[in-house]
Amino acid sequence: MIELDAAIQTRLNALPSGNVDPDELQAIGRRVRKALKAAGARVKPLRIGVVSSFLTDMLADALVASLARRGILAEIDAAPYGALPGHLLAEDAPFAGCDLVAILPTHRDLLRKPPLGAGPEDARQAAAAESNFWASLWTKLSCPVVQLSFDTPAARVLSEGDGFLPGGALRHARDTNSLLFEAAPANVALIDAEALAAWIGPAWHDARTYALCKQPFANAAVGELAEALASAAASLLGKARKALVLDLDNTLWGGVIGDVGLEGIALGMEMAEGEAFVAFQTYVRSLAARGIILAVCSKNKHEIALDAFRNHSGMVLKEEDIACFAINFEDKATNLRRIAETLNIGLDSLVFVDDNPVERGWVKQQLPEILVIDLPPEPAGYARAIEAARPFPLQRLTAEDLRRGQSYRALAAQSELASSASDLDQFLAGLEPRATLEPLSAATSDRIVQLIRKTNQFKLNPRVFNLDELAFPGRHVLALSFADRMQDHGIVAVAVYEAGEDCIDVLNWVMSCRVFSRRLEHVMLSELAKRARAIGAGFVRAPFVSSPRNDIAWTFLEALGFTRKDGDVLEVRADAVVDGAGFMAIFDGSNEQ
Repeated sequence: MIELDAAIQTRLNALPSGNVDPDELQAIGRRVRKALKAAGARVKPLRIGVVSSFLTDMLADALVASLARRGILAEIDAAPYGALPGHLLAEDAPFAGCDLVAILPTHRDLLRKPPLGAGPEDARQAAAAESNFWASLWTKLSCPVVQLSFDTPAARVLSEGDGFLPGGALRHARDTNSLLFEAAPANVALIDAEALAAWIGPAWHDARTYALCKQPFANAAVGELAEALASAAASLLGKARKALVLDLDNTLWGGVIGDVGLEGIALGMEMAEGEAFVAFQTYVRSLAARGIILAVCSKNKHEIALDAFRNHSGMVLKEEDIACFAINFEDKATNLRRIAETLNIGLDSLVFVDDNPVERGWVKQQLPEILVIDLPPEPAGYARAIEAARPFPLQRLTAEDLRRGQSYRALAAQSELASSASDLDQFLAGLEPRATLEPLSAATSDRIVQLIRKTNQFKLNPRVFNLDELAFPGRHVLALSFADRMQDHGIVAVAVYEAGEDCIDVLNWVMSCRVFSRRLEHVMLSELAKRARAIGAGFVRAPFVSSPRNDIAWTFLEALGFTRKDGDVLEVRADAVVDGAGFMAIFDGSNEQ
């Protein structure tokens, strides 16, 4: 967890999962900022730049707290009021040294709206010109960007036609937003302002507050905007959640299956309560389809609980949708630790959903790293409760996202099989593993940028890259995809490097936790060493910045033969690296090595 005093941490832990009180959020944010200032050089927070056409003083405090509850200590570098877009167009590099920049326009900043009576082509060209201008601002920044899209104008001059007719202000905002999303590179996250305004309601447009202090929304909206910004920032900074862990009784169905039996639970379209649970399961399965890992943590008899997955006609979720089951009568904190270990992810990657407030309270107390969703009494509100917490932000949907659930189910099955195998290498070889060297291309770039951004455990340092930085002259990308007879994992390892005078200088190297102990690290180092030898370089060197999340990376690197050269610089002799393929087939394109 973050390094804050106990009183601040207690207040952060007490915040509800969603619908956070903006006054409390701002108060905590001020306490965090004061603590960071007092800590001085002992704590190095991230620098978050904020530029807007409206006043952001109250938002800045709330944003600090929203980031802190996601494990991100941050100081805000706010541009002067009304500095958008001028601050980003200045000749001096805007926000130099920032780790992330938030760009916050409103519909008032749209300057190219076509006139009333314009034709469809006029509307298309106006939106294109608008989006091109705003997209050009991203190139002024060398760090990840979170941008608020253009919100719904407060007044609809064309009434119900304002969102559809050429010349409508709402249509122009929507068209511009769509083009901006299509143009956004992997290091830019857009927040849907129209959806956010609909979620917040009347507080989003507050003419009186705007007239008084040039904040266009009421204070009631500040918390939700801060949470949305922090969620998107967490995704870009590799802090997004990965897994949804579900209780069963009164969470996926109504009633206690051990008491009422399979036919007694409320599930199905025959009754209102049962229909609500069907809707919730449908929502959960849609999350799984886009790459969220599903697990079950339930106090139940294993076979009785699984009977619902296998035999109840109302079940939307199936046994094969769940990557990991922890069904027993142990306490749930213990089982959640076990789930994280089985899936090889951190506790701070988990989101826990349980109808029982006692169970939720116990997990909050024992494992504050886990996001515990505060559920309403009625199951019809369960999906909205998860949405309110914004745990799973998404900007790009890659092929690896779509098959992630299957990959983690294979990982759990592999772990179970491996635990019973007498010879681990023989077992892994029997899976017929194969790795393929992948080029940086239009087909792979989104995943490569995503992997570098999201990986935390096997990651040499915090550095991330956008596509332009990866394609910088003299810079090279080594990417590996991996498959075996159980699963195609997609691209799971990436190294970015440059050729130095006597070495291959690895700028960063990341590897998905799904393939730990599959010898991919040996293959990566073998390829790096081979490339070093090809240019006459004697060493492979890499900067390693230790963090609480990447201790396991040092374990792997030390086993590979890396030693510390100068401070945080690691090195290994290229001629000392042996072929790491072992039982793995290696492909370069279509040619087996």
